[in-house]
Amino acid sequence: MKTKFQPGLAGLTMPGIVMITFLTIFISCKKTDFKNSTPQSESFAANDNATIVVPGAGNAANRQAGASVKYNTFYGPQVQMGNGHVRTWVNISHDGQPLAVGVEMTDGALSNLPQDPNDVAAATWPLTLHQKAKAVTPFDHVVIDWNVNGHPPIGIYDQPHFDFHFYKISTATQMAIPPYEVDPTGFDTPLPAGYMPPIYVRIPGGVPQMGAHWFDPTSPEWHGQLFTNTFIYGTYGGHVIFEEPMITLATLQSGNTIQKDIPQPQYFDPTHTYYPTAYSIWKNPANGRHYVSLNNMVWR
Repeated sequence: MKTKFQPGLAGLTMPGIVMITFLTIFISCKKTDFKNSTPQSESFAANDNATIVVPGAGNAANRQAGASVKYNTFYGPQVQMGNGHVRTWVNISHDGQPLAVGVEMTDGALSNLPQDPNDVAAATWPLTLHQKAKAVTPFDHVVIDWNVNGHPPIGIYDQPHFDFHFYKISTATQMAIPPYEVDPTGFDTPLPAGYMPPIYVRIPGGVPQMGAHWFDPTSPEWHGQLFTNTFIYGTYGGHVIFEEPMITLATLQSGNTIQKDIPQPQYFDPTHTYYPTAYSIWKNPANGRHYVSLNNMVWR
């Protein structure tokens, strides 16, 4: 698939120009295929509903509420991935405030992953959020995408990695997003000022069933360091439609705890709900599971 550009390249930053290569290859085969969960070893038991604690000083997800805050964890249904399973979860305080929303993965979910870079459908896992998460956050569902060879540009995002898309639109609306060359209108609809962090740069073109992607050119991987994780925003039709931690397989397998602030826009859509201001990555040594969360929720 060819990437369509705005007239000329004068308005693009250098990182944006480099990322054109990424879009040219990546969007040509991106397609989501919804799969059913099948029995597999290392699945979550029916009564496996333990409270998830985001690591950090007094629970990083709860810093703004205080270390002693009481909350419950609510889970979405599990889906098979690799030799394990994955599911979504949300921490909600007893007074109804969301503290964190994220994905839980058994250790086996990081092994026996698809190795054919052209079989994108096999490397895509849609996840349902618990209804309580939908009621108190802007997110509707989550989709995990696995990139066995990473993607261009070479030397930046060519590490095997996962994209954790937290969508604010419905599955039906997401699936209806066309290829860019078929109809670029929704991708190119201008985003109103203030709805994207000012440092973010849009990648030209767009991905079908996703949207246009925006990245942070100040991230370490753009300055000579090995890519481990970064945070992406996505837009379509003049709206921000997803938030996306992008994390390498090696980072997840390392078990290292990582906590980063999420660059914030000035305005939000929709409003009157809770948005994350940080994301966390960690492994729980007690159960061997891996976690990705959007946390430190703030009312917008």
